[in-house]
Amino acid sequence: MAITVVHAGTGLTGREALRGVLDDPDLDLIGLLVSARDKVGRDAGSFCGRGDTGVLAHADFDAVLRQRPDCVTYCSTAVGREEAAYDQIARLLQAGINVVTISTIPMVYPPAAPSQWRSLLESACKQGGSTFYASGCEPGIISMHLPVALLAGAGRIDSYRMDEYAVGMDEVYPIWDVLHESMGFGKPDGHVPARIASGKVHHDWEPVVRYIADVLGLRLDSVDLEWETLLAPDDLKTALGTIGKGTICGHRWKLAGMVDGRPLVSIQYFATVSSTPWPDSWPKPEGGAGMVHRIVGRPSLRLQVSFEEGPDEDANPSLVFTGQAIVNAIPHVVESPPGLLEPVLGRSVATRGSRTAVRT
Repeated sequence: MAITVVHAGTGLTGREALRGVLDDPDLDLIGLLVSARDKVGRDAGSFCGRGDTGVLAHADFDAVLRQRPDCVTYCSTAVGREEAAYDQIARLLQAGINVVTISTIPMVYPPAAPSQWRSLLESACKQGGSTFYASGCEPGIISMHLPVALLAGAGRIDSYRMDEYAVGMDEVYPIWDVLHESMGFGKPDGHVPARIASGKVHHDWEPVVRYIADVLGLRLDSVDLEWETLLAPDDLKTALGTIGKGTICGHRWKLAGMVDGRPLVSIQYFATVSSTPWPDSWPKPEGGAGMVHRIVGRPSLRLQVSFEEGPDEDANPSLVFTGQAIVNAIPHVVESPPGLLEPVLGRSVATRGSRTAVRT
């Protein structure tokens, strides 16, 4: 019998998750929750390039509670409505409905998530006998599952770092409000990007750093942040208009798990618009956007992951990956005991603490 699913959220990534649900023969879409009134009444297939499904979008959250699907794919944004998003997810869990989501980024590793959100969802799962799982691309599978697979073959580990290259953001994520306000593109010299000023970098990525540290059996002294911005040397033409000379056209930050004053587990992030001259002080990406995993030790290795569009596919492949990450998890989530699911640790990594040297 197919698993019944209600999907919530039809933004850029939500549409990809919705398509994944519709394309999976083991899943049965029985509802679609939207927030914009002008989307109400549209067939689910119309949001993601599929034919009519007979499932029409609605904006009645309580109707989802009454419908009691096996699982909700929650892709409604939490940006600017974090408390509302967590409250809705908690209500679903309390009602006995399992939830998979890309929206609550810090919950990708519940032990390191903010305590108020972890406690809320833990209590809701206990009350409803339900299961919760948060994932995505990065933070998510690429920054958590993939490094664990790499570390399974490691001996001595001196350091681990993942570099993410979000280049040409005006073309791959053309939402000016996000790029201007969150990343600071087009803002004057001296502006602190909102994701830095608000603590979002620590909030969203520290759980990833702590997850990898826990896999390695490291007790971190601190998780430290460094960052810098790039200024446009001239007026830069982009897909979203002109970035004026002397305003921000890129930024870099690094979040590092420190042991005895050394960064042993780090995530470094580079974001630029498409016409940004690449500075010599930044390591250059090969092939544009993507992620590079770097392990120094025995053996040392470097692995680059990049996304490519498939045949007859015009969707942003990283968004497809993000949405599909939770869709693929639905059967496992539905079959799992109640509670907050964590990323799966490979046995060879999780049990080797006493026999693998981590140089500190």
